[in-house]
Amino acid sequence: MNIYLVSTMSDSGKTVIVAALLRILRSRGFRASPFKAQNMSLNSYPSIEGGEIALAQAMQAYVAGLMPSVYHNPILIKPMSVDKAEYIILGRPRVQLTFNQYLTEGWLRSLAIRSVRRSIERLVSDYDIVVGEGAGSAYEPNLAGRDLANFRPAEWLGASVFVVLDIDRGGSFIHGLGLMRALPPRWRKLVRGFIINKFRGDERLLDSAIKWLEDKTGKPVLGVLPYVDDLWLWPEDSMDLRPIGNGPLDIALIAYPYISNFNDLYPLVLEDDVTVRIVRSPKELGEPHLVILPGSKNVVASVEWMRRVGMDEALRRVRGSSVILGICGGFQALGRVLSDPHGIEAGIPGSYHGLGFVDVNTVYGVEKVVSLSRAVGLVNGIEGVEVRGYEIHRGVPQYVGDKPLVLIRERNGRSVEQFDGVFREGDLVVGITLHD
Repeated sequence: MNIYLVSTMSDSGKTVIVAALLRILRSRGFRASPFKAQNMSLNSYPSIEGGEIALAQAMQAYVAGLMPSVYHNPILIKPMSVDKAEYIILGRPRVQLTFNQYLTEGWLRSLAIRSVRRSIERLVSDYDIVVGEGAGSAYEPNLAGRDLANFRPAEWLGASVFVVLDIDRGGSFIHGLGLMRALPPRWRKLVRGFIINKFRGDERLLDSAIKWLEDKTGKPVLGVLPYVDDLWLWPEDSMDLRPIGNGPLDIALIAYPYISNFNDLYPLVLEDDVTVRIVRSPKELGEPHLVILPGSKNVVASVEWMRRVGMDEALRRVRGSSVILGICGGFQALGRVLSDPHGIEAGIPGSYHGLGFVDVNTVYGVEKVVSLSRAVGLVNGIEGVEVRGYEIHRGVPQYVGDKPLVLIRERNGRSVEQFDGVFREGDLVVGITLHD
């Protein structure tokens, strides 16, 4: 029996429950695989094939004892602006379109459908059980006819569907009833029951509401799961961005628009002596020991935001007293010039000013680097030290004064030679493209 979890809203806990089910099935000897047909997320990860999938599905794959594969997440949508996104199909970036164009472009829809069905066929063939999850609200009347995230892939998978209801945000029982009444009969039949998630308190308080929902829908409530806030699994989107710790070492994360792959922070959960603050305005910056500029899907827009709100001046005030670390897009933002001749990054071809903290320019090409990588340190203190991480970027650094921090020697098992990163000791500014 394949399993598919859907919900009535985003961030209801489907991803965590899928990961838990995969771990349980693995412990009982089953070969189980994660699956999410379509995910919208700025947090992504390299697959074993050298493609790009959502970070959440990569996490689920590792939990299941598997290497992340493009078949675990055949469609990844990465927002680039308010109305435009990059569409990645089976790990490959295909096109940048508005969402309305995505729904109406026949060739792209056809490719997306074929990719989802191909992924399902592959996973069903290779594994005992596929544990899938939907996206957002499981049924929206304006999208149902073109659904590629929820009931249609569940139907193709031949899965039993379970509805996850987030009780922490309220309205879960009404949401469950509303979903069941909205569904067309053929999809309603796929639903085997409900899971109440994120409950705080005495479960007996829910007895009458559970009976009400079961009587109204004819579907059982299979269980009530508690609210848990300390799992720190790899994040799916910016809704998972939250402070860490309460220690004396003060770390400020700059939460600019289009922030991506901020899971670099998550190892700090294991450190007792740190506090990670989420900083969204210059007034919140203070004088931290460390400032982190994380990844960004649109570095030009992130830099423009920092200038608009005065974050650039706030960073200049602490430069030399606070360590400033830029990771991937954050490293690019620290440089002098962001050159985008094809309009891939900013949407419009042109050259844009970075923060100018380091003498490095970035040139954005059409080809995207998506790799598990190895590098070696070049500067005092880490000279000769191997550095491992992953890369997802189009920007290539060009050194116009400062020296590189590392030399990347391997990408996806293939030998390369690419200088990367920077360390300006006097200003305490560090940048690197590799994620951890």
